[in-house]
Order: sequence, then structure tokens, then C-alpha cells
Amino acid sequence: MKIKFFGALFFLVTFVSCELGTKLTKDTKETVVTGTTSILVDETIFPIVEDLVAVFENEYKNAKINLIAKPEGEILRLLKDDKSKIAILARNLSRSEKQYYSNKNIIPRITAFGEDAVVFIAHHSNDLETISIDQFASKLKGTTSDWSPTIVFENPESSTLAFLKSELAIDTLDSKAVFSMKDSKELIRFIAANKNAVGIVGVNWLLQPSLDIEKEVQNVKILGIYTKGIIDGKPWVKPNQSNIADHSYPWTRKLYLLNFQGANGLGMGFASYIAGENGQRILLKSGLSPIKFPSREINVKGSIE
Repeated sequence: MKIKFFGALFFLVTFVSCELGTKLTKDTKETVVTGTTSILVDETIFPIVEDLVAVFENEYKNAKINLIAKPEGEILRLLKDDKSKIAILARNLSRSEKQYYSNKNIIPRITAFGEDAVVFIAHHSNDLETISIDQFASKLKGTTSDWSPTIVFENPESSTLAFLKSELAIDTLDSKAVFSMKDSKELIRFIAANKNAVGIVGVNWLLQPSLDIEKEVQNVKILGIYTKGIIDGKPWVKPNQSNIADHSYPWTRKLYLLNFQGANGLGMGFASYIAGENGQRILLKSGLSPIKFPSREINVKGSIE
């Protein structure tokens, strides 16, 4: 009889504890620096966002941000379907997209926080060192046959593909010359294993590669882009922090956090953080360009006579 009583008591205590734990989790208030939220992230800029979140969570121990990497096209659909409230993209909303939300009386808070570069990569033993935009555009359109490399993108809905089509004013690509992978990691692995291919990827994947693709990143190289002028004594340019910031590297893109929460939650807190002094320093150290270069304090020792 006692065994049955204590068994029932144990079950009751366990059930109440579980229910209380669940209630506490559900009732935990989300503020700008506490609680849990999810953010959709453009897969082509995932490494830098992952770094920013890691430092933010380390500073604010009661904040948890779950990152969900998706191609740009899918993120835009999820936002329209109200399946997510926060997203980070490698572009701002277009005029028509802003109008769509305005018609629904929705005004997202949009925060620009950095700049990335779209780069061409090839196998390290590929003879190519530079690339002509005109020649590349002709290849995409299928109007040239004197350029042999296969062009590879991360995903049919990737932001880099959308970026290039917009920059080059191309609507339809030559399906015989252009191929797509699943994501940036798969693209880098493909280029590292194939000598006659050129990939297009966000430069942050090369500056901060994840451990599982470090070996492959060492086996690829960034190609220079021919420009109309002379930069550093050369008619072509490769991306670095300086020429991403001053746009002498031609293919740069701003990074934005889009917050549809409509309340002062983690989305606002994280946006303020990455656009503030600490977040901008992380971008500076990453090799990308912050929107505002952090100030530096200069300590002068001694006196000037």
C-alpha cells in the first residue's frame, strides 16, 4: 500500500514539476537582452552572423538566438507568409516589397550593419587569375563559346545569383553553362575538387570558414575583377576590407537586419548590438566592412615641448 502511495506521490510531484518548468519557460518574458528568438539568415552570409550571435550571447547570458540558414528566396516567402519575424539579408527590401508590407500596415525596423563582397573563386591550380565582367555576362547569357569554365552558384534562390542578375541586367541564364549547388559549403567543396569551374560566393565564407571546410578553402583562390581604372597599379582588383568600404571593389552589398516583431524584443536588442560599437568591431576584425568604423583611443605618453 505504501509503495503505491509513494509511487503516486512521485508521479504527482514529477508532473507538477514538469508543468511548472514548462510554464516558466513559456512565461519567460522576452526583452531586448533576454529570452529566446529565431532569426532567418541568408545562407551566403551565415559565418559573420554566427560570430555576431556567439559574442552577443556570451555578453548577455539570458539571451538565446537560434539561427536558421536559408536561401534569400525562401526567406522572403517565409516573411510574407508571417512564418518568421526577424531576418538578416544581403540586401534591403525592394520598393515593391516595402509597399507590400505598407499595404498591410506593417513597417519593419530595418538596420544596416555591414558590407560583404561577392567574389569569384577557382581551384588553386586553375590558370585563371582574373575575370572580365563582360566575358562573364556573355557566358551567363550563352552568347560566347570562347570561355570554357563552368559557372557554379550556391543555390537557385541564392542572393548572389539574384545580385548578379540584377547587376548585369540578365533575366534568363544559359542552362548549359550555369549550375547550382545546395549551399555555399557544397559550392566550395565542388570548386576545390574541380579545376575547370568558377564559383560565386560571399567572401565571408572564405574569411571565416567553418572547421569542416577549412581544407577546401585552402584549395581555392579568389579571382581579380577587371575594372575600368587602375587600382594599386593594376587594371583589376581583389576584395579587401579597404576596397569593400570605398567600393573600389565593384561587387559589394550591404547587410541588413529586418525586424517585424513590432515589440521591443531580442530582435531590437540584437540589431542595436550589431550596429553599435561592439558589433562593428567584430565586423572589422572579420575582414568585412562595418557601416561605421569604430573609434580608436590614442594614448599619448610623455609631453610635447
